[in-house]
Amino acid sequence: MTRYLLRSLVSPFFRENGGLIIFIYTMTVFIVNSQSGAGVYEYHLFLVLGTFKHAGMMGMVFLLWFLYTRKFTAFVVTEIYKPENMFLHVFNYLSKKRQTGLLFMATLLLMIPVWAYVIFIVRTGIQYGYIGSVCLVIGYLLLLCLLSALWLGNRLRLIAEGKAPVLKSFKFTSMTGMLLRYIATKQLVTWAGLKIFTCGLLYLIAVNNSMKYYDGQTIFIVISLGILGNGILVYRCREFEDVYLNFYRTMPVSQSMRFLEYALLDFILIIPEVLLIVLLVPKHMPLTDAVTFCLCGYSSMLLMTSLTYFRHFTKSQFYKILSVVLCVQYIFLLTVGLPALYIALTLTAIALLRWRYYKYETLLP
Repeated sequence: MTRYLLRSLVSPFFRENGGLIIFIYTMTVFIVNSQSGAGVYEYHLFLVLGTFKHAGMMGMVFLLWFLYTRKFTAFVVTEIYKPENMFLHVFNYLSKKRQTGLLFMATLLLMIPVWAYVIFIVRTGIQYGYIGSVCLVIGYLLLLCLLSALWLGNRLRLIAEGKAPVLKSFKFTSMTGMLLRYIATKQLVTWAGLKIFTCGLLYLIAVNNSMKYYDGQTIFIVISLGILGNGILVYRCREFEDVYLNFYRTMPVSQSMRFLEYALLDFILIIPEVLLIVLLVPKHMPLTDAVTFCLCGYSSMLLMTSLTYFRHFTKSQFYKILSVVLCVQYIFLLTVGLPALYIALTLTAIALLRWRYYKYETLLP
């Protein structure tokens, strides 16, 4: 039984979200290097000790773990409802204790990315005497796994009874509105997780980066990585549009209006980053840099949207392209400057969309 759960629920989750998980670990371990004279180990040590000492930071970490749990639970529910996984209904014939135990094991495995960092948290807590906090962390994670297992068991019973949950949402008619509705109903956890992680990392670095020792290059790289992380949402919006909104390209809407609709969507997706950058002015960031960073981030979103129309990319191909975009941004940062970067990215995005928008359908495999 455990083997079937691994193949049907656990493995597909990591195949689909492995790129995002690697991206987050890369941001945490490899990008956050020396800050105020501290190395990677010292940085994470201070971060964990601060989490133990301050209830607010502990609450934020718990919220991130809850969002991750909600993400994989929603994914598993979607997989359960797929026709090829109808054999999972046999779990309804097991006793409730046995069923919950198997699903609990599956959720423990789905939490492996969290457990990998929790090992460091537990080791640090024991070393510095925060035994109570360590027990709280472990208990909270086990509780999340148990509640997820119970929720999944309930969904299996609903399937057996021929019931399906009804999803209520707002009605939108424009392309921007329909894509926002999709994000709000299907990708909200992914969006929220990206925002909390990116904004949290940016804030922690910026508040330790006083104007006296201001390092704009480091802040720009962090912002760029966070913005490019939205590429997973851009890619999923394109998949959704290809499946459900293909008819929109046949409607009498000018290309300029289509570009403005995507531009509005891209701006809405990065509002949290923009607001945080504005709040960091002028104590932790000059106004000119804040404006430049926002324009570069926004132009990157426009470029990612236009790139999805160049041709049909697989996820791995699209993420590789984003890594190339990051390298180009770094080259501009070291050479001609950021104003030239956002101008170049914006013009490239407009040219790509106008060139490939109506040709994209013929390029699908």
